[in-house]
Amino acid sequence: MFPVLEGTILLIVLVIVSNIISHYLIKIPTALIQVTLGLLAALIFAIKIEINTDWFMLLFVAPLLFNDGRHFPKKDLWKLRIPILGNSILLVFLTTIIGGYIMYWVMDGKLPLAAAFALVAILSPTDPVAVNGIAEQVKLPVGVLRLVRGESLVNDASGLIAFKYAIAAMVTGYFSLATAISDFFYMALVGLAAGIILEWFVIGLKEWLSIQGIRDVILHTLLQILTPFMIYMIVEEVFHASGVIAVVAAGVVASHQHRVSESRMAEVQIVTERTWDVIIYLLNGIMFLILGIELPFAMGTALENSINGKNYQLFGYVLLLWLVILIIRILWTYSYMWFDYSYGKFKRETPPDIKIAIMSGLTGVRGAVTMAGILSIPALLNTGFAFPGRASILFIASGVIIVTLVAATIALPFFTKSKRRFETSGDDLADFITLDEPRLTQTDALDKREAEARIHIMNTAVQVIEQESRPENRMAVYDLLHEYDHLIRRMQMEYNSKETTVQFLQDEVEIRLIAINAEILQIEKMIIHQEVNQKVAELYIKQLVQRKRALKNRWFAKFNRALLMGKRVYRQGIRESSWSKKSAEYREQHQQRLNLERETAKIAIQRLSLYMKKEQSEAIPVDKSIVYHLIVEYRNKIERIKRFGEDYLKEYTKQLQEVRLKALNAERGDIQRLYEAGDISANVAVQLRRFVNYRESSVMDLGNENDE
Repeated sequence: MFPVLEGTILLIVLVIVSNIISHYLIKIPTALIQVTLGLLAALIFAIKIEINTDWFMLLFVAPLLFNDGRHFPKKDLWKLRIPILGNSILLVFLTTIIGGYIMYWVMDGKLPLAAAFALVAILSPTDPVAVNGIAEQVKLPVGVLRLVRGESLVNDASGLIAFKYAIAAMVTGYFSLATAISDFFYMALVGLAAGIILEWFVIGLKEWLSIQGIRDVILHTLLQILTPFMIYMIVEEVFHASGVIAVVAAGVVASHQHRVSESRMAEVQIVTERTWDVIIYLLNGIMFLILGIELPFAMGTALENSINGKNYQLFGYVLLLWLVILIIRILWTYSYMWFDYSYGKFKRETPPDIKIAIMSGLTGVRGAVTMAGILSIPALLNTGFAFPGRASILFIASGVIIVTLVAATIALPFFTKSKRRFETSGDDLADFITLDEPRLTQTDALDKREAEARIHIMNTAVQVIEQESRPENRMAVYDLLHEYDHLIRRMQMEYNSKETTVQFLQDEVEIRLIAINAEILQIEKMIIHQEVNQKVAELYIKQLVQRKRALKNRWFAKFNRALLMGKRVYRQGIRESSWSKKSAEYREQHQQRLNLERETAKIAIQRLSLYMKKEQSEAIPVDKSIVYHLIVEYRNKIERIKRFGEDYLKEYTKQLQEVRLKALNAERGDIQRLYEAGDISANVAVQLRRFVNYRESSVMDLGNENDE
């Protein structure tokens, strides 16, 4: 056993490492990377985790499903309530019965029927995040897409209930169909009602605390985070109903009410959402890491116990069960498409297509809930004997999870021709940006429109910043212009094609070389006319030549940057602390160097301005943003040289904050104008305002720190 504290820290570190790796291995799902890291950790560090059913379901399943309920579109959930319930209940039970009998028959009695049902039941729920990420990429018809999303949320509950009864039948040796059906409806209905009522109680408690003047952000955030855990425990222990359905229902209610109850406490909402992001990020990642950690145990025990050493049979069972579940899902989806096309609301949209049904089947990636179930299987029956076939169940279920991930990774690109990685639980939900192709999905198009609108409002802010330029605040203005220009250029590069980005970078290198060559030429003229100390001038020329080499060679650039950093540390920490500061010769040479850099910066600005005019007159395309960016850099440099030696930090910080707030206010006004003109949708306007508000909050926080 690995110590709990060290093991927890290791798991968190591996979650971070997996997400870093995922940004380089674009085509591999983060979940698959986490499974691999968990497997390596188990083999290298000999980690073994003892899973307790109760705390595992409480710690992982409750918050994950509560969070899923909070983010599900409520209108879709209500409009499609009948087909969603059909898929999440009938399809789950149909899959459980058919798959269970097939596995029982194929394994020739080596796995009890109830255990076979438990195995298939826990593999019925699909990963909601995976469904969303994949379904949007493959552009499923509207009706199918909404149904798959709704099913992926609700079928967690039905799958876990079916699994629970199958396990109970195995452990106790008793099963009654009538009792199971009545208990199912009791657990489902009472769980649903209890979840709604308890969430309303939590909302009322938060309102009461707010009225009493208790509006502490941390307190309200903690109350929101504890909600799914408290609801799950109360429903399971007090009402003996389904805590799974309760937390899903509570999540839906919480999402519906948070705009009303928390609009008066916007900070609570922001802090709560960010805290939830961290919690879900860790829980999802740890789930798949645990899967990888459990693989050696499951595989080793199952392979050792295989009959007559026929280990290949276990791998065959994995593929067979995956195919059974996949085929059932494909046939069910195709049947729904046919019914919906013939009689439903979307019958005019798309006729039944087996290709779409196959893609829908492939979206059925298994994830966190399946992991929670299989790892909660008890080791012993009530009789004290070992749970029969537990190792085989762990092996087969783990194998099916991996196969669904690998199959979707390999097969979906053939149907979609997409090079983007689909998202699963544990992924960074921010968009994965690649240079291989433009964005393809509806969500991507929305993101691109948002990016274009961001660029537009930031250009508006740039105009306001330029108008605010005064001799006394010029350095703050140039710094802010440089910051905005950097943001605009990065956003443009992210959404451009690979060829456009490469060309942009090449043009920037050429234009920078033009400016540096102008500086070198000016220094040489000043040396000839004896207008500068030759030693100072030659040293600066040497540095400019190194900068030119760095522009042409990426590795030399990194080496040169490290070398300059070392020299700066040496000058400031060692050399200047001894004789340099006391040396009049040193101070004089340093002042000459500053004057030289100031003069060459002016020449570089003139040369860049002439270059832009020449290129425009010759009708040669040139990106004005590159030239403008460099001119701002040189102007910024001149202003800093002017104020060298002054104690201007406090004044500069105040000026920077004032101009930045005016720029943000201009952005906010531009958003409203774009929205009123119909150039952006309400959703994009909300995202843009949130983008501005976050930055404004950061500015205000920094201002408060400086005042203190």
